[in-house]
Amino acid sequence: MNAATITNRVLSAMLALLLLVGGLLVAVEIVLAQLGRPALLIPWSAWVSWLGGQTWDTTTVRLVLAGLVVVGLVLLVLALRPGKPRRLALPATSSNLQVSIARRALQQNLADTVARASGVASASAKAGRRTVTVIAATANPNTTEVKKAAQAAVDQRIDQLGLARRLHSRIRIDRSG
Repeated sequence: MNAATITNRVLSAMLALLLLVGGLLVAVEIVLAQLGRPALLIPWSAWVSWLGGQTWDTTTVRLVLAGLVVVGLVLLVLALRPGKPRRLALPATSSNLQVSIARRALQQNLADTVARASGVASASAKAGRRTVTVIAATANPNTTEVKKAAQAAVDQRIDQLGLARRLHSRIRIDRSG
């Protein structure tokens, strides 16, 4: 999972919890108001009198509404932003056939390919929409040589697969030992 996915899940959970607690609090306040009892936490009578004196031309009302519009637009942009594709298209073999490879299968395939490159002890890969990032571990002190071998292996494998959309590759070498 990447940072954006974790952030979205945490924010979603916090918003859901906030809405749940807020909804329960409002329900309790409504019941208390119907029973003629004083407010528990929300001073709704003071809010009603303050809101009754506000108009659409009031600076406070306009600032609050502008803030809500900005928050709504930010949430909309975050929701509509495309994530990582689950499958990457391969060239069609016939006019009626669409072929694809699962992103995880591509990641594993590229990691295995790099792990077999000269000087690489182990490798992992992450494939996004446009870029593949490969992290290769080596004990070789000449990391430049290992990086070139890993880069060549990744580029050759991506060319062999013939993805419909060319992926850019990024190689990072971690020196282990």
